[in-house]
Amino acid sequence: MRLPPLVSVRFFEAAARHLSVRRAAAELHVTPGAVSQQVRKLEDFLGCALFERQARGLALTAAGRDYQAACGEALGRIGQATSRLLAAHERRVVLVSCTPGFAAQWLVPRLQTFLQTAPLLDVHVSTTQRLVDLQAEGVQFAVRHGCGPYPGLRSERLLDDDLIAVCSPRLVAPRRMARTHDITGERLLHDGQRDDWRLWCQARGLPGVDCAQGVVFAHSNGAIEAALAGRGFALVRRALVARELAARSLVGVQGDNGLPTPLAYHLVYAPDTLIDPALRQFRDWIVAQAAEEA
Repeated sequence: MRLPPLVSVRFFEAAARHLSVRRAAAELHVTPGAVSQQVRKLEDFLGCALFERQARGLALTAAGRDYQAACGEALGRIGQATSRLLAAHERRVVLVSCTPGFAAQWLVPRLQTFLQTAPLLDVHVSTTQRLVDLQAEGVQFAVRHGCGPYPGLRSERLLDDDLIAVCSPRLVAPRRMARTHDITGERLLHDGQRDDWRLWCQARGLPGVDCAQGVVFAHSNGAIEAALAGRGFALVRRALVARELAARSLVGVQGDNGLPTPLAYHLVYAPDTLIDPALRQFRDWIVAQAAEEA
């Protein structure tokens, strides 16, 4: 198989596409003289003219048109194959949007283990309380707290979301668990609103607790941090404090099986997201992690 000088082929293809030596030179970051030299070299190799030099510029000969079609297709296929191989060895960024509480209490503590198994993935976590537009903001995945579904997006339920009351063991020492009579209005730590504590107290038969008292935090992680510091009782999503409960840095209230709620954490993404193997790898991990803990 006889192959022409490949540099000359590249220069010819650019000149043929633009029908201009000057524009081809600008694309290739060389001088017009270099383009002309390579085209002449290719014509000498082939033994035929590829261009007609006219006063207004270049025109392809019949041989030049046939050769341009073949060279354009070949270079295109080489470029696509090269991109695929480079992508397989380049770090990929995965942008995940979620609330600050979910990021701090659930996602980030588990990410290090995932990144050790996926060295070419670079997961960026964007924390916000607002509803992001995935396509407009370049976000591949979002974790949304609600009932679902989400129109135009695929949605997978990650974590069911019962509310449980927790506190530091220091607050109720020497007992290992708190009791309902330990809960008073001034000890309540609220997550954005007071309604959750009111519902919990109604379900536990505690009409004497003034749920209008206590500190209100903008995010659930603020209430959790205050509970860890022994400042009171936080009413939080069970999934967000699973590790703290296992480590006994937080304890539950005796007899509290959780307050059911229709809300849950959902993983949402565009329908075509999983075509990308790297993005599918992240999705498979987070779904499996949630299923394992459930």
